[in-house]
Amino acid sequence: MGPRRSAMLLMLAAGQACAQPAPPDSAANAKRIFVPSPLQWDSAMLSYRPALRQTALDFANLTGGVAFGMSAAQVNLLLPEPYPGLSWNTLTLANEYPGEVRYFAVPMVSVGPLRMELTACAGARSNVVFLFSSNGLFRLSYRLIADTTCSDTNPAAQEVFARYVPVSPVVALSMRYRTGRTEVVDITDSTAGYLTQIHWRQGGR
Repeated sequence: MGPRRSAMLLMLAAGQACAQPAPPDSAANAKRIFVPSPLQWDSAMLSYRPALRQTALDFANLTGGVAFGMSAAQVNLLLPEPYPGLSWNTLTLANEYPGEVRYFAVPMVSVGPLRMELTACAGARSNVVFLFSSNGLFRLSYRLIADTTCSDTNPAAQEVFARYVPVSPVVALSMRYRTGRTEVVDITDSTAGYLTQIHWRQGGR
């Protein structure tokens, strides 16, 4: 058999191998690719800036109108089922922060557009926590808690994080981590200063 014929047979064999169907469980094992906001570098590749000129309005379009700097009462009015009489003085203190930070939480099933059209299970006790300083809302904290009906909230956390991570860091900073049985996705006002470095931790863990 000549070298040319051998090469052709090898190419045909390679083509057939590439055409083989993927294993049945390949979708389950697939890793989600998170696409960060694009950056534009200078000619020397020493510094960069966001390539997209996103604004707080772009963020509000994603969240159903919720924007950093809003008061608790303003955020509450945007919810499908607002809490009656909610105000700064009725909020719970968040003692894990330096300074005065207050918050309220809403079950995932009741946050409307902030649910981000989840398709994965999130756990019955999962919620979104709205954290406020004296300057208004500075963080959305998704706390996805595993339970007997949803033993793994990682896929849901991936879905939420994937919706926020393309947002320019000039507008919001997105972070995802795990504490105990809870997957956390924090979306923080990029102008919040030292408050961006504080992570929530599940009590007793």
